[in-house]
Amino acid sequence: MMLLGLLALACETPETQDTQVCVTDAVFFEEEVAPVLSDCVGCHLEGGVASEARYALAVGTDEDTLAANRAALEAFILDTEDGADLLLDKPSGQISHAGGLRMDRSDPAYAALHEFVARTQDPGGCAHPGTPLPTCDGGELQGAPIAPRRLTDAQIRNAARDLFGVDPGPGVFPPSVRGKDFRTFASANPVSGPDAEQLMLAAETVAELVDVDALLAGCATDACAHDWVLETAERAYRRPLTQKEQQIATRFVDAGLSVDEGVRMSIMLLLQSPQFLYLDAVPEDSGVLDDHAIAARLAFFLTDTLPDETLREAAAAGELHTREQVAAQAARLVQDPRALRAVENFHDDWLDGYRMDGAERDASYYPHFSEATLASMQAEMDLMVTEVLWGGEATFANLMFSQTTWVDSELAAIYDLPDPGPGWHRVELGPERPGVLTRAGFLTGHAYTASSSPVQRGAFVLQEMLCEELVPPQDVNMDLPPESEEAETIRERLAQHAADPACASCHDRMDPIGFAFENFDAVGSWRDAWESGIPVDATGSLADPAGDFDGAAEMLGSVATSERAMRCYAQRWYEYGQGRPVDDADLCSLSAVQARFEASGGDIRALMVDIAVSDAFRAQIPSETAQEAE
Repeated sequence: MMLLGLLALACETPETQDTQVCVTDAVFFEEEVAPVLSDCVGCHLEGGVASEARYALAVGTDEDTLAANRAALEAFILDTEDGADLLLDKPSGQISHAGGLRMDRSDPAYAALHEFVARTQDPGGCAHPGTPLPTCDGGELQGAPIAPRRLTDAQIRNAARDLFGVDPGPGVFPPSVRGKDFRTFASANPVSGPDAEQLMLAAETVAELVDVDALLAGCATDACAHDWVLETAERAYRRPLTQKEQQIATRFVDAGLSVDEGVRMSIMLLLQSPQFLYLDAVPEDSGVLDDHAIAARLAFFLTDTLPDETLREAAAAGELHTREQVAAQAARLVQDPRALRAVENFHDDWLDGYRMDGAERDASYYPHFSEATLASMQAEMDLMVTEVLWGGEATFANLMFSQTTWVDSELAAIYDLPDPGPGWHRVELGPERPGVLTRAGFLTGHAYTASSSPVQRGAFVLQEMLCEELVPPQDVNMDLPPESEEAETIRERLAQHAADPACASCHDRMDPIGFAFENFDAVGSWRDAWESGIPVDATGSLADPAGDFDGAAEMLGSVATSERAMRCYAQRWYEYGQGRPVDDADLCSLSAVQARFEASGGDIRALMVDIAVSDAFRAQIPSETAQEAE
């Protein structure tokens, strides 16, 4: 967006005394912000749809109108605690907005509002007083620099099995932290003192289990052991070794030990080396991701293990330089059965599967609930996700609205179906149960021991389907009022809680969505009345996407078909692939990925490929040190 500059004043920099164009705050508002507001004034004028908002705008471009609109917005930013955030977050879809999504964070219109907020908070300058947002005029930008991240426990286990032909089983390697973040995040895979000790013990376990004779293909000489270690180390490190690394990797097989002992010691060394344990670990004389590092990213993102032979050959031949080359390999890998691991892992994290870990239920309400029930719920979720994405049309809509699922005897009772007998059986559920959010596992994970939780269920939809950030206020009592004659239902108790203005900002957004799920109890069974016997009220309304609903099916019919939901789902996959939350530096790459996901009709496999070919995924600088080295 170019400034007209016709009304600009001249100002001198004290350092150079050079005359520069000074864009005053008033000029910036007139030339950059006022055109953006022309899309807002229709609702935000007196008597308009948004007339109850905390600021009102006037129609017109004359001097007095511009001054009045500027004053109204400046007061909103400065005198309202959350004014600055709301002005930016609502039109960009980060918070529910009755006017819907008006702009993307990578749009020039958003950049204009961003600078206006900064100028209002720090007035009187000639330029943006804060950090300007990246521009996408030149296409995508690289993502934010990050430090190398440790492989997940499953990735280490898969890699060890591929390298050495043995599986030590679950729980041997340090576990990835299961929580609100994706398992691929660095924060979910720390290496503390106890973790390092567990890694050492796990390496010893693997070394004890291997069949050395089979690994060396029957050639039990020092030369064969030396060559095997070098070849295996290159596979483990996902790139050619430096001379120093070659010497370190072969130190045991070249030290005069027996072949058997030397190989086992080498395995222990490889499994504990940072070059194996960390993604994006690069040679000391390198600072950027080369073809080998990109191959490793592709493999661990899409198949949860080391690069296969085809990918290694492509990297060695320098055939992972271009977007087209990477796209061809990614398209191949998403068809690989091992890609099911990434699909299951992503959706387990996205759906807060950790909430089912060790979940318990009040036996007086749910006498048949057990660990076996939880195991069946987790298995059902994996089976459903697998079928949606690999057994049919792999779309976001199918994930959110499919009525097909898999049940065993445990789940048949929850879904009020006849006992199907031993094993798993594919069934069709009714229209009141569309997609993954009405399955027993999700509903159980977002419930309490003896009751459902509209707050948890509503918060999930806001945060994970609409990408709204919920920040509970400090020093506020989070406990709900007890059940009473005036508040016999959870809806009435939440209404009392939300009467506190400090609580209302979140609950006004969460609770209506959560109430839509109230026909499902704490294990996901259908009910028509609450525990008190009062009929369930599952009605509510939303501002963005706008509409009234009665029940989860109607609510999801509005939310899951919205542009916001598709963009949020694409963002979550992007974060899973990058191994970190999005940053401002991701705006251009992320916006391009989201736009292509929408254009594809929500094709999830195409989304996975698209993330793999994004600039941020292919060319990200791994650390501040690497930046300096470059």
